[in-house]
Amino acid sequence: MVGRQDAGVPSLPEELRAGPVTLRRSRVAHLAAVMEAVAQSHAELSRWMPWADPMPSADEEAAALRLMEERFDADLDWAYLLFEPGDELVGGAGLRRRSTDTAEIGYWVRSDRTRRGYATAAAGALTAAAFACLPTIERVEIRMDQANAASAAVPPKLGYTLVGEEQREVVTSGHTGRFWIWSVSRPTS
Repeated sequence: MVGRQDAGVPSLPEELRAGPVTLRRSRVAHLAAVMEAVAQSHAELSRWMPWADPMPSADEEAAALRLMEERFDADLDWAYLLFEPGDELVGGAGLRRRSTDTAEIGYWVRSDRTRRGYATAAAGALTAAAFACLPTIERVEIRMDQANAASAAVPPKLGYTLVGEEQREVVTSGHTGRFWIWSVSRPTS
């Protein structure tokens, strides 16, 4: 298994501060708030996120949250939810291993909370955590469909470099099948 440094203790913390938001580990206990946020943002999310098209049922989302908990505990993927002060759920972000030396970040923000820097703050916190907590990770990537201009605005703000393109199957209404690959390498001391 790739990962697990100390059996029983995930490598990343349960909570990360990220400027205007706090990233808290995704849990089944967040189901109602997740369902509300996804429902409020369904039109936009379903354009880019295969898991949101069609709108997931509460049972499907609960199963997804359980899987996120299991994968966090197994030190394979680290899924977080974004909270504003006052505990309002405003999105999600996660880090997953692509290989022994590469991790990938994904993110989404509730439609009524876009353009506030939340995705940038979350991706920045996850980038820092990947390098601080995962010693084998040498590179972090962010990938998105080229038509997703809002998502594509995040990586360059964090020092990521556009390193390539890839073709993918079109699986949502917003996808073109042409994806960008952004990358940042572990800082040298």
